[in-house]
Amino acid sequence: MPAYLILNYQIDDEALFREYQKESTETVLAAVSDILVYQPETEILEGENIGHQTIVFTFESMEKAKDFYHSETYQEMTKKRLKATSKHFAVLVPENTTVGK
Repeated sequence: MPAYLILNYQIDDEALFREYQKESTETVLAAVSDILVYQPETEILEGENIGHQTIVFTFESMEKAKDFYHSETYQEMTKKRLKATSKHFAVLVPENTTVGK
């Protein structure tokens, strides 16, 4: 069953964030099934500690998403993203196949 990794953050250091993107893009694209959302200017409707950039990755399963996110390679890359951003959160959710049934 597919799973979705949802990342949201505010970019504070544009140069460092670009370094992170340059280093992580190939690794991310090799791991994900799809990128559903990549939006640098999302509209905040609720909450106070929420950034403006939102990304939603699709993975084949929760296990593959967890393996990717917790991998040594990605965690090392994530250090730059976390330094370059604030107001961040990451959530992992499985696809819900029961809605509307």
